[in-house]
Amino acid sequence: MLDRPSDEDVSRQILGVFVRYKIPTGGVLQRNYFLDVRDGDFQRGINKAVANNWITIDLRDRYRYQLTATGYAVGRSGAGAAHHRR
Repeated sequence: MLDRPSDEDVSRQILGVFVRYKIPTGGVLQRNYFLDVRDGDFQRGINKAVANNWITIDLRDRYRYQLTATGYAVGRSGAGAAHHRR
């Protein structure tokens, strides 16, 4: 059986990228910053991060992601950086 990370785990990987690059609330990253998140899991993680209100997707460019105040707070608490790709 495949060891597939949960949606929550992948969303935390995505939040961890914002933490690693020290992005402030309202800061934006483009898709190419998330290359360490497996392609097959990426969209599930983005969807979960949006559902958690950690990030928003730019309305004009679906490959730009903005960190929310909630996402910043969760990332600063260490919860987002706890799960990196193994």
